[in-house]
Amino acid sequence: METTDRINCSLISVIVPVYNGEAYLDRCVRSVLFQDYHNLELILVDGASTDGTLKLCRVWQKKDERVRVIPARMNKGVSVGRNTGIREARGEFFFFLDADDWLVPDCLSRLHVELLAEEADIAGCGFARCTNADWETLYKRVRQGADEPDGGGKTDGEPAVKRVLRGNAFLQEGILKQDTRCWSKLYRRSLVEGHFFREDYTIGEDMLFLWEVSAKADRIVSISYPGYCYYHNPQGTMLRPFRLSDMDQIRCWKVIMDYLQENETDTSVIVSAAAILAMSCMLTVGKLAGLPAEQRKQYREQRRQCSEVLHETLKIPGAYGRLDRGYRLKVRLYGALPEVYLLLYHLIKSR
Repeated sequence: METTDRINCSLISVIVPVYNGEAYLDRCVRSVLFQDYHNLELILVDGASTDGTLKLCRVWQKKDERVRVIPARMNKGVSVGRNTGIREARGEFFFFLDADDWLVPDCLSRLHVELLAEEADIAGCGFARCTNADWETLYKRVRQGADEPDGGGKTDGEPAVKRVLRGNAFLQEGILKQDTRCWSKLYRRSLVEGHFFREDYTIGEDMLFLWEVSAKADRIVSISYPGYCYYHNPQGTMLRPFRLSDMDQIRCWKVIMDYLQENETDTSVIVSAAAILAMSCMLTVGKLAGLPAEQRKQYREQRRQCSEVLHETLKIPGAYGRLDRGYRLKVRLYGALPEVYLLLYHLIKSR
């Protein structure tokens, strides 16, 4: 076990890409700067914002010497922002934080202690879906000096559950069980160096990054404590209309499927990934169905791709059976009567 001095002396680099985040960046920055782990640097990578974001970043840089601002000439997406942060970071440990989210005050210290105690390469915590009201409650408690403030994720006094995995087991026990987030995790610099987010993806790029670095990790520790506050945006990605970038969800799982079919000997792992890929296809089809009929015609190629990937995926023995009842019904209807499925889905969503 490391000494207390050692535990709070390693530099942690918190990397935050931001674009037009003037309305919410302030709470993100505050939550990092009031961490009870003090030896950190906050790297704000501004993606050529057109609002007052860069000005706000500069204000914080003047207030606290731990804040570093890296402006970009063009907005090239969150992956480019994170990659810029990786290249510029000076810390022994990296942490990725989205600009509209925030941290509970002991998030970094808890993760750091667990990482050192377990001699792990990655330490992750749970997260809570939070609202603006949750932030106001947290900030009020912090300003009043309350003990153990929470960010909206109640634990009801239950101790955090801890799990330690070998890196090669994380695909099956983590990623294939919905832990696909790069955020809410502390990484050793030595693990991340040489790995970057894929800049040609806008959905699923964090999952691919996590998959690549976890495969290299010796040990990964995770605790259920919800130290990361995920802002619940009513206008979030899953609720907005179809965009071409939604096809990335299928592309990224296809990358993993192709790898598994060539390298994995455990058929249960392949079947689990196939079921997720099939669900990704149906989620994308659902977004396409939400469009008006004339707009749907513009995306015939994307519909064809969804159908093709779905058809090939369900050829894998056991994949269809791994789906829950609702998805099995959707797959059967869409496979037999795609136009009817799209029309019915559109009518239901339009109510």
